[in-house]
Amino acid sequence: MSIPGGYFRKQFASLAMDKVGDGYKLRFNVTGLGERIDQAQDALDAQVWNDVQQYMPIDTGNLKMQTNMLNVSTRGEVYMYDPALPYGHYQYEGIKYVDPLYGIGAFYDPEYGFWSRPNVKKVPSGEPLHYSNPKAEAHWGEVAFNNHKESWLNVVRSFIE
Repeated sequence: MSIPGGYFRKQFASLAMDKVGDGYKLRFNVTGLGERIDQAQDALDAQVWNDVQQYMPIDTGNLKMQTNMLNVSTRGEVYMYDPALPYGHYQYEGIKYVDPLYGIGAFYDPEYGFWSRPNVKKVPSGEPLHYSNPKAEAHWGEVAFNNHKESWLNVVRSFIE
């Protein structure tokens, strides 16, 4: 679920109150904290996406480009790949799928290029995919988390503390 812009500011503003009584006046307003949380969310989203990209495979750049377009239109969540791209999940899992009868990933014809038999569901081979990006790994979101979680916490802390 994507968080709309200004979400926390609006939520915290709804908590504001003024109380006046005999000899006291109390004002409670945490709207500023909500604004800082909104800023922290935006900075965290940007940093996570920036760090994740270094572990993604790249061939034509379409996977990163499409996923980036999705990520700039959402807030409060970062997509690891665009689920609308048929090969996104395949790349993320990092396992070669093959034709069950022939045991190959694809057929090749010099005049046509790579192709697969129509209506044949491929099966996992257990063989890992090999990416041209030397830093790329399957499950790149988890890799980025393991390598950058402390810096992600620091991004958030810089806005909240």
